Amino acid sequence: MSAKSVQMVLYPDTHLDQAAETIHRLRQHGIDDRDISVISGVPYSDKILGRPMSWTRIGLIGLAGAVVGFAIATSLNFGTPYLYPIRVGGQPFFPIPTSIVVTFELTMLGLLISTFLGVFIETITPSYGPKGYSPKVSDGHIGVLFSCPTEKMDEVKKGLEDLKPEWVKNPEAKL
Repeated sequence: MSAKSVQMVLYPDTHLDQAAETIHRLRQHGIDDRDISVISGVPYSDKILGRPMSWTRIGLIGLAGAVVGFAIATSLNFGTPYLYPIRVGGQPFFPIPTSIVVTFELTMLGLLISTFLGVFIETITPSYGPKGYSPKVSDGHIGVLFSCPTEKMDEVKKGLEDLKPEWVKNPEAKL
């Protein structure tokens, strides 16, 4: 396996098209999307930069929490009267109208708690793309970080020459 080097190119955030074109050209040079990272002070969507949509598991985690909340609500609404049947003034053992409220509330509580935990877990799990930073990103620049084999670096730099990027010498990167 050949050694990889991490490079960063910067563009002023008024040159968003050049950053998107850089990502496109990097793909043409055989650099995979997981080896490209974009850092910016403004949260640009994946679609604007021509990147594939990033997927998370938060929706599935929230759905699982809602199902667990629904199961708990159902067991409380129908399990408790089944285990401890008490006849009160001709009321039914399983009061449906009041059960709807408890079922809704516990389903939503399961959804909210699991979604919060899912977001928390997503933020603390590591990302595996190239990492780096330049202080100019805080001053309104868009940084495109990429890692590629060192023997391909001259070819990539030549391919990006006409976009006039500002190359960062040491992007404080880790592989």
